Amino acid sequence: MADLPGEEIVTVEAVGEVNVIEGNALATRESGLLAAQRAAVEKAVGVLVSGQMVVSQARLIEDQVFAKTAGYMKDWDVLGEEEADGLHRTRIRARVKFGDVRKDLDGLGMLIKTKKVGNPRVMILVDEKVDGKPSDTRTVETALAAALLERGYKVVDADQLAQISNDEAAVKALNGDEAMAADLAKRFGADVALVGKVDVKHFAGGKSAGGQGDDAVLGDMFSYRGRLNIKAVKASSGQMVLADTREGAGMDLTKENAAVRCLARLAEEAGTPLAEKLAPALWEGSEARLEVAGVKDFARLQDIVKVVRACDGVRNIVTRSFAGGTAVLDVELASGNANTLSAQLDAQKRVPMTVNEVAAYAIKASVAGGDAR
Repeated sequence: MADLPGEEIVTVEAVGEVNVIEGNALATRESGLLAAQRAAVEKAVGVLVSGQMVVSQARLIEDQVFAKTAGYMKDWDVLGEEEADGLHRTRIRARVKFGDVRKDLDGLGMLIKTKKVGNPRVMILVDEKVDGKPSDTRTVETALAAALLERGYKVVDADQLAQISNDEAAVKALNGDEAMAADLAKRFGADVALVGKVDVKHFAGGKSAGGQGDDAVLGDMFSYRGRLNIKAVKASSGQMVLADTREGAGMDLTKENAAVRCLARLAEEAGTPLAEKLAPALWEGSEARLEVAGVKDFARLQDIVKVVRACDGVRNIVTRSFAGGTAVLDVELASGNANTLSAQLDAQKRVPMTVNEVAAYAIKASVAGGDAR
């Protein structure tokens, strides 16, 4: 079968193993083929998400991915079959629609463990100083934003943040007030705040005012050295989920350029690890706010709480409010995020719901008209 333009296909060899069905060779072979196809899809899934994720989200992946095994098969060849000790083994070479698998996992929010993170929005606020004085550039913020954007995050526009850089709230956030950092992130519609401080200083071994340096290795070059301290705070909870410290230096023929080089090097060294570590940090132990409309009475609310509590990855649930037929629930997640939770709520039948809106850490849903207890 010819590949479609832009279609992402991978070739996988896999083995399926099933019990022999006595007296029915055809059914045995069909079962073996299905098992081999599933094994091929499992290999594709294993490339995209961690083994821990497959285990922790087993039921969701089973219902939303492995149940579609046949649909992921572009084509396949049976390489061999054998029977031994009551088992039938089928080996195939399958061409799997890898792009479709990736899309479905991404729709469930599971690629947060790899490259994408469900596009959470990040606020970056860094107190940048050169020789103890405020810097004229936003070198560190710009470099960190570039690293995050490359990994699929969204970033609050720097010009918006520049307007509040001297506000009391921003000063408190930069001085370690994590609750204030979370509030600022919420103000700008961000899911997480990256706040930090960096101060680079002229290294005494560099070029002196008279053109002579104390360190002959530097010659006519100016040198700056400094340290960057940065941490990530979740807007939903004010919890610090990540912290990093970097030290570095930069050299150039002018003091201004040397300072910028030092700042840029610090940001570059911190940016990529932050972008990689922030995703799993946001994934593990996150929170989601669930707002459900159309809840007719408290008994129905109890049913909803039971449904949510039974979802994979849910650690705890607190009813924040219940008024006017709308319930607001704070859901603490041991793993997963709003995407994985919403997929499970949409699939369950005990209290039929319609998921109307999903953000990185918020879900808006409504109870269907029918009463399915």
